[in-house]
Amino acid sequence: MVRGYSEAAMLLRQPEGKDVQAVIAIRGVHEFCVESEAPHFLELVFDDVEVPDPADPLRMHSAQAKLNFAASNGVVLTPPTVEHARQIIEFAKAVQHLNGSVLCHCGAGVSRSPAAALLCLAVWNGDGRERQCVEELLRVRPSAVPHRDLVRLGDRVLDRNGRLLDSLSAMRQ
Repeated sequence: MVRGYSEAAMLLRQPEGKDVQAVIAIRGVHEFCVESEAPHFLELVFDDVEVPDPADPLRMHSAQAKLNFAASNGVVLTPPTVEHARQIIEFAKAVQHLNGSVLCHCGAGVSRSPAAALLCLAVWNGDGRERQCVEELLRVRPSAVPHRDLVRLGDRVLDRNGRLLDSLSAMRQ
C-alpha cells in the first residue's frame, strides 16, 4: 500500500489497518510520520528533492541550485542517498514472507513512498520483472510519480543496470 501521511494515519485506525505488518515511513526533517504498532517499522528522513548527480551536469547544477536556494532561506533539505535505497531494499527482503500488508507512506504519497514501494516490488518480484513492478505500482497508486533519483539509486543497489528506471520512464510516456 502507498499512502500520504494523513491517509496512512487514517488507514491504521481502521479495521483494515490491522492487516499492516510492516511500515516504511519517509519524512523530511519538518514532517511527521505515522505511529504504528506494526511489528516491522522503518523510518527514513529525507526530503522530496533531487539528488545532485555528477554523471548528469545539467541535473546536478539544477539540484544544487535548489538546495542552495533553500539553504539561503534557512531551510536545509536532505536528498535521498544510496544508503536510504539500501535500507529500503534490506527491509523489503526482511518482510517479504510476512502475511499481511506493507504500508509505504510519505508526506503526500506521490513521490518518495511510491519509489520505496517500487523498490520493494523489485525485490519481491526479482530481476527481469521491472515493467510488471511499475505496472503494479501504478495500478495500486495511479497518482504515483515515483522519486526518480531514489529509484535510480535503488536500481544501482539491486544491480539492475538501469532497467527499473527505464521501465518507469517507459510507463510514464
